[in-house]
Amino acid sequence: MKYLIASKVIYDTESGGLTIPGTELPDTQKLTPTANRILSLLIATPGTVLERQYLLEEVWESAGHTGSSSSLNQYISILRKTLTSLTDIEESIIVVPKVGFYFSTDIGIEPLEEASSPSSSNATPTKKTRRSLPLKYAAPGGIILALFVANLWIWTQPEPDERYSMLTEIGTLEKCSIQTYEHLSPDARKRLYEVLLSAQPNLNEKCSIQSSRVMVNIQPSVFYGSRGRIFYSFCPLDSENEMLDYCENHYAFNWKLK
Repeated sequence: MKYLIASKVIYDTESGGLTIPGTELPDTQKLTPTANRILSLLIATPGTVLERQYLLEEVWESAGHTGSSSSLNQYISILRKTLTSLTDIEESIIVVPKVGFYFSTDIGIEPLEEASSPSSSNATPTKKTRRSLPLKYAAPGGIILALFVANLWIWTQPEPDERYSMLTEIGTLEKCSIQTYEHLSPDARKRLYEVLLSAQPNLNEKCSIQSSRVMVNIQPSVFYGSRGRIFYSFCPLDSENEMLDYCENHYAFNWKLK
């Protein structure tokens, strides 16, 4: 698969090559297999956060190697520097602290069609008699063409990263405001408190002492008794100005409600 990044760089996921087209001798930078695997996963779903554990499993463990969080950080740093040197864009890969990474939706990503195979391009074309369309089909044809162009323009516009654009308050627990970036069903909202108190039994007591914010991100499977990932951040507020004082971040992988 090939992608055009920021209308400047062609990225080939098979070879790991990053090429700036438009010159007689285009300069190609070759990524290592590990860096190429990470970038191919990120760029396939721009705006979607890929969790650290997922990347470690897909890039290292699936190949029979042992990865680490520090190794992942090093490769992300290398990829960001490489992309910056080619596109002059600083924030290409966005870090979500304690969770993972995603490819910025502010950078245009355009999948490129594969070239047609030699066998088809060398085939002898069949001569066909050109026939003009009747006049009565011209107007409908023009309308269809206009609709196609309009839809193509809408499809190629970069989508905003809506997943992390709005923090929603879903309820309270004593003096704590429970907030999330995710859209939760009414049933999931009810079970969210059960998950939080199971993961942090003393949360009720902590929330009764000081006004705080609790920001939550829970994989939907957890609400229905299966294993999944949970992340929550307990952030006490300064009593004078109601500003965040500090945050305690908690993350669990493959967690199950007891």
